[in-house]
Amino acid sequence: MLPRKHPTTFTLKPSCNSDQYRLLSRTTNQLMEPTMKTIIIFSLLLLAFSTPSMAEKLPEGHPTIQQAIDASPNANKALVNEGTVVSTVQTEHYTYIEVQKGKEKIWLAAQKLALPDGAKIRYGQGVSMDNFYSDTLKREFPRILFVQAVEVIKE
Repeated sequence: MLPRKHPTTFTLKPSCNSDQYRLLSRTTNQLMEPTMKTIIIFSLLLLAFSTPSMAEKLPEGHPTIQQAIDASPNANKALVNEGTVVSTVQTEHYTYIEVQKGKEKIWLAAQKLALPDGAKIRYGQGVSMDNFYSDTLKREFPRILFVQAVEVIKE
């Protein structure tokens, strides 16, 4: 008798008789069934709990996260640095800001925003990079600070 191929992709060895084959086949299928059930249940649970409508729904009158941050008495504590805008360079997604801070001039990179020259601003600690080359501007900055937020100080 020639060995038969089974859908579970293993082949019979010559030392395996048909009863052993059936037992092995049944055992393999039984092992696969719980795995598929587990995958399906996990996928359904993941889908149910990751819908955007559930994550974004807030109770009526509840402020958004940004509104809560803005209303916080500690909102400006994260913006610990101050300086005066010397110049700006706009790109599609970012604004590069040259800032005079005391006797030192530094460059910031932030999300795109409009800032007039001479404006007094606050900004956070950010992430500093030395010798940063901007492909968009085709220039190198000796040191640049990537910040999350920049705020104009209202006088």
